[in-house]
Amino acid sequence: MKEYKNDDLIVYWFPELCAHVGACIRLQPEVFDSKRRPWILLDKAKPEDIIKAVNQCPSGALRFNIPEGSKVNPDCAAGPAHMDNMPEPDSVKIKASALGPIFIQGPATVCGSENQVLAEGCRMMLCGCGKTCNKPFCDGSHMLPQ
Repeated sequence: MKEYKNDDLIVYWFPELCAHVGACIRLQPEVFDSKRRPWILLDKAKPEDIIKAVNQCPSGALRFNIPEGSKVNPDCAAGPAHMDNMPEPDSVKIKASALGPIFIQGPATVCGSENQVLAEGCRMMLCGCGKTCNKPFCDGSHMLPQ
């Protein structure tokens, strides 16, 4: 996990969960730029706008928290990507995509072959095409040319 923070927001990036879908980059390109280091610059947009982008991350690789003393409106600090958010849905949804990824929505634990916990969260993307270098998680390899 990598942590990016300022006085109003903390964004966590779990690279092992990232499927490189690019939702964050499309929604906040000035904040998220995979060609830049550091690739996340929180001072480039309002925290509330960054939270909206982080909440759209389909793999759960981006999460956020609000530090003590933050000026962020607590009503804006809700959403599926908040570090403390583990909703209790009616059921866990698992959706296979035609392009490869398998989306998991709802509280879930992914365990390895020896029953070790690989990830816990309410949004994850598993590989459905077999091309990933980060099994069992999708790493976006299905988008590469054959």
